[in-house]
Amino acid sequence: MTPVTVNYVNDPKLRITEMSWERINLLLTIESDHDEELVICMTRIVFPTDEVPNFDEDDDNEQETVLTGNLIKEIPLEPYKREGNKYYFLLNLSAMDGSSFLENGRWRITTWVTGSDALHICTISHEAAYKLPEMCRIFSYGRGKYSYNVYFATFCNDSTNIVPVMNSRFMIENPKWRDRFAVSERRTLNGKFRCVLKRVKLSMIQSAYDFYSHTRRPGKKNILFMSETKPYIWGNLKFIDQRIKERGLDKEFGISYTFRQAVGRNSSAGSWLKTVRKLAANDYIFVDDFVPIFNFLKLTEDTKLIQVWHAGVGFKSVGYSRFGGKSSPHPEYNCHRRYDYVITGSESLVEVYSEVFGLPRENFLPLGMARLDGFLDEDVIKSKTEEFYAAHPECKGKKLILFSPTFRGSGQKKAHYDYSQLDIDRIYEFCGNEYIWAFKMHPFTHNKPKIPEEYGDRIIDLTQEKNINDLYYVTDIMITDYSSAYYEFSLMERPILFFTYDREVYEIVRGVHKSIKETAPGKVCDTFDELMTALETKDYELDKTLKFREENFSNYDGHAADRIIDQILLGKEPESPESSK
Repeated sequence: MTPVTVNYVNDPKLRITEMSWERINLLLTIESDHDEELVICMTRIVFPTDEVPNFDEDDDNEQETVLTGNLIKEIPLEPYKREGNKYYFLLNLSAMDGSSFLENGRWRITTWVTGSDALHICTISHEAAYKLPEMCRIFSYGRGKYSYNVYFATFCNDSTNIVPVMNSRFMIENPKWRDRFAVSERRTLNGKFRCVLKRVKLSMIQSAYDFYSHTRRPGKKNILFMSETKPYIWGNLKFIDQRIKERGLDKEFGISYTFRQAVGRNSSAGSWLKTVRKLAANDYIFVDDFVPIFNFLKLTEDTKLIQVWHAGVGFKSVGYSRFGGKSSPHPEYNCHRRYDYVITGSESLVEVYSEVFGLPRENFLPLGMARLDGFLDEDVIKSKTEEFYAAHPECKGKKLILFSPTFRGSGQKKAHYDYSQLDIDRIYEFCGNEYIWAFKMHPFTHNKPKIPEEYGDRIIDLTQEKNINDLYYVTDIMITDYSSAYYEFSLMERPILFFTYDREVYEIVRGVHKSIKETAPGKVCDTFDELMTALETKDYELDKTLKFREENFSNYDGHAADRIIDQILLGKEPESPESSK
């Protein structure tokens, strides 16, 4: 079939409701809300990109977004039974395309509907989608050296309808799986050239590091504070740096810094060389986020790489907790595997981050979060509160509701939030003379909330405030979703509400560590009506927040930075937060 360009639309009226395996046969139940009898096909479509379309804030028809792709192949499926609006299929994968397997690629179930010029793509019920990870299969053959893999992915571009994708792949044994360059791309001349070029570049970077590390002078130990996501020092790094200086240890250690926004951007050769020289000159390197140079750079054995992580704990699956799924890390080459130590906020988080970073438990030090040192200090609270009300006098004497959700979208460039889920008029009426509603959006979010000028006395935007933690002192109620912002706020022992209008979609497509409904430290509201009812009736389920606070901060003493310094830099025996009180 010659590829043709087609318009396509995700169809909630055509959905998979059940899936199961019977040896090589894939059993499907598909329900249709269309009046006509449909010809349902297994279709291979190549898209320019599987992306979230840009939401126009003035567009009220987001659910009907029509996109374009190239139709490569369409294979009609014959149901073995039909009952009303239900179609039952038994798909023999060894004979899907005549007497052959499906070709390598991504396959979707589709149909054409009378009166529509767009190809309709089958969606999947939330109940069936939860089971997709269990549906992946590896069919080995050739004495185990080869395999046919069938695995499922999910996509969503409207916060409602989930599209299942069946990936058909024939794989071969790779005895050099530890070699990042032992990949299929090397089979083509262009692929070989690109692999060789990349190998040369990485070898040059490693050689430069090795050369500079041999010029490191013995004597005073050197510390580097580093971030590749922010151009300034903040959070845990800032508090550790400050405490080193307060203790006069900057006379014993040399301290340097490198902060830039390099993740997802092209860096010049000069920028790389400058970074490598700094890395080579230091004995201790503290990072607070993803640093891609450690994907391939091997540090000297006497150099310690310490990850202090910028967040507490959230629901989102990250790192190796997503292995085998979308955005899966490489099994061997990943910067998270390079850490000598990872600092966690508590012992309860060790298991979580052991999975995330793909490291054994002994690499983790539950010493507390340095950026929370002094967080509950009365003088700090008083100072930050006075600063806030001086800058925002309209908030004085009112209760502050802080609305701080994470972004939607596949990454920083496409980050957005769907404000159509909020009824600004109802929020304004609720606030009355008692509350102020404050937006504090994720820094990646490109589209900002539109606040009518006449509503400015009750609804404000605090997104430009640099440190969200400083806002917690004046916040009476937090509303978030999948962000880890609730972690620190739980220390205040104040209500937290979770507004999760796309919870099931987010859990299935984005992936989470644990069920949000079951483990969130506060009331979970899946609709705006539920959220407003909780606010109006003061139904916060505060007992969940207090329990979470006790489990994660029972030993909080405000001296995490001292413990980190003592154990890592001074080599002292570890001291628990409880014994240091």
